Amino acid sequence: MLAVLFAAVLTNLTGIVTLEREGLDFVFMSDSRGVHWRVEMAGGGKPAVKIGDVVAVRGETESSIKHRVRAASVEVLRFAPDELPPPRSSSIAEIFREVMPYGQTSWYGEVIVAEGIVRDINRRQTSTQLLVGEGNFNLQVEVPLALEDALPAQLVQGATVRVTGNLAYTSIENFEEGIFGRAENVELIPASINAVEVIRRAPFFTAERLLMILGGIGAITLAILAWAFMLRRMVARRTCELAESIRERETERIEADAARRERLRLAADLHDGFQQYLAGAMFRLKAAINYLPETAGKSRGQLAKVQEALQHTQNGLRSTLWAMNEESEGPESLLDLFRFTARRMGHWEGIVSIDSSGEERKVARKSAGTLLLIMQEAVGNALKHGKASHVRVRMEFREEKLVMSIVDDGIGFPKELRPEPDGRGALTLDGAALNKAGHYGMASMERRARELGGEMSVWSKMRIGAKIVFSIPYSL
Repeated sequence: MLAVLFAAVLTNLTGIVTLEREGLDFVFMSDSRGVHWRVEMAGGGKPAVKIGDVVAVRGETESSIKHRVRAASVEVLRFAPDELPPPRSSSIAEIFREVMPYGQTSWYGEVIVAEGIVRDINRRQTSTQLLVGEGNFNLQVEVPLALEDALPAQLVQGATVRVTGNLAYTSIENFEEGIFGRAENVELIPASINAVEVIRRAPFFTAERLLMILGGIGAITLAILAWAFMLRRMVARRTCELAESIRERETERIEADAARRERLRLAADLHDGFQQYLAGAMFRLKAAINYLPETAGKSRGQLAKVQEALQHTQNGLRSTLWAMNEESEGPESLLDLFRFTARRMGHWEGIVSIDSSGEERKVARKSAGTLLLIMQEAVGNALKHGKASHVRVRMEFREEKLVMSIVDDGIGFPKELRPEPDGRGALTLDGAALNKAGHYGMASMERRARELGGEMSVWSKMRIGAKIVFSIPYSL
């Protein structure tokens, strides 16, 4: 079998040179029948020819699946570049389907044009190897650029290129296992770097860069949560230690003072640290979106959602910091705390009024901060979105529960937030649906009320106003 495969046969060939490149010890030619031959000199080296030369080759061919000839002589008959055969246009996937593992050997040496994405660039001492991919297939492309040569500016990972070159591959011959002609290491050999054309620049946001940005955002978020959890546990531990050891009124005042100082320190840490990190991350994310090409619609949409989530996180953190400061600096009474806060909101003057009924009951300081956040969000929505000229906050200290209502004379809720009323005439709002629609304020108020063991009800009529009622049990 070995003798049959590699027996030398004398031959005379006439054809046109389709590949010649410095650094290669062979050339490719195509004969008059369209058969592609790899030609090398019998004593080593390669013929002194150029692409487009019509040559007469006398030498020995191998009786193998690939067309290879060792020439005793090569004579240039004429230079006829117009007679070069047109390249075959093919996809990378088609090349692999046709050639591997025992496919179209007639493609060996043919000039082929294929397109793909540059997935890797490997600089070598005398050449540069590109890995050009399409789907699950990767094609090697060896270009004549030494390590010290500069690559074209746009030839980077992620760029889409069109490559013109001669197809080559390694044939595996294993006589013990009976394997003959199995193709491996498929590659295109371009004549020069000019045969590699960048047809689409690499997007700024490659998968690796996007993962790095999302990973950074995730790390910042985890750090915020871990830091807040640690500080919260510290406050809780200190509060429990004081509550267990000191029961008298004086010790309660000391405990409150300690908690107030801890809240102020936590607020300062969050503002000076994580608030600034979030602002920086949003600035960089916005700048990164501006660098995206017009064709990166999916990446732009995903990053816009990330930007929206970061904005929501920053708004929530800002509101929490505001409530922590107000709660720490204000009086102990819930009603007095609300009035103290309203006086410090200059744009509420003459618009927001606060009154009460019933005998005030003591509310835990942590719950007072949550109620303060709810009141601030409800009043802010009435002024900003409802365009109200007057907002009334009423605190009803009933026997079993605290009822807080916010009534305004604005334009009411928009149509998408005004479904059919329930049996009491109140609107039924779905927190998940509110979040999905981007109405985070309403959803956060409903969530905070549930965390206190209460509920939220909404009444609204277009151009007449809205009324939001929170019923909170005293067990808070």
